[in-house]
Amino acid sequence: MHLSHPPHTRRPFLRALAGGFAAVLALAAPAAAQQNARMALLTTFPLSLNRGSVVETLRTRNLLLPVEGILPGQLHDTYNDARSGGRVHDAIDIHAPRGTHVLATTDGTIIKLHYSALGGITIYQLDDDGRTRYYYAHLDHYAAGIAQGVRVTRGQVIGYVGDTGNAAPGDCHLHFAIAILTDVSRWWGGTNVNPFDVFRGDR
Repeated sequence: MHLSHPPHTRRPFLRALAGGFAAVLALAAPAAAQQNARMALLTTFPLSLNRGSVVETLRTRNLLLPVEGILPGQLHDTYNDARSGGRVHDAIDIHAPRGTHVLATTDGTIIKLHYSALGGITIYQLDDDGRTRYYYAHLDHYAAGIAQGVRVTRGQVIGYVGDTGNAAPGDCHLHFAIAILTDVSRWWGGTNVNPFDVFRGDR
């Protein structure tokens, strides 16, 4: 038996089918645009993790200094400072009063909210390039709506300066670090880059 739509019903059916395809394409367009933007960011990264080349690449992205009201000239380079247990700091400390807004340095996704004895209340953010990870530590608390998997935009308030973790009581500051990941599942690892060089350096 051969079934077909009568002529008077075929056109509405085809119009509905075309409308369905258009809706699917419209939904896919933002995701495709985001993927294209991510691939464009990836192509800007040097193939080798030469720190000088990575710093230059990050400078072109106009990262926002992540503590509200702080200017580049106020930063101090504490990246190579010694820490307890023979550790090296691998970050910069940005001092500000308790409760000062901590801002997303660029667009990206929150990949981990974590509490540790050293960092206290922390945020790990992944850049849209899928490789660069930003670490915000010693927070007083998170901003409303911040959770793992949440997308954030440059300048968005994600937390507040505090002294949690191993920061001395009352020594409120943001511990801010940048690393290039080779495995996103190892969100705590990667090759560290000096944020001071990115925000200020020899410019």
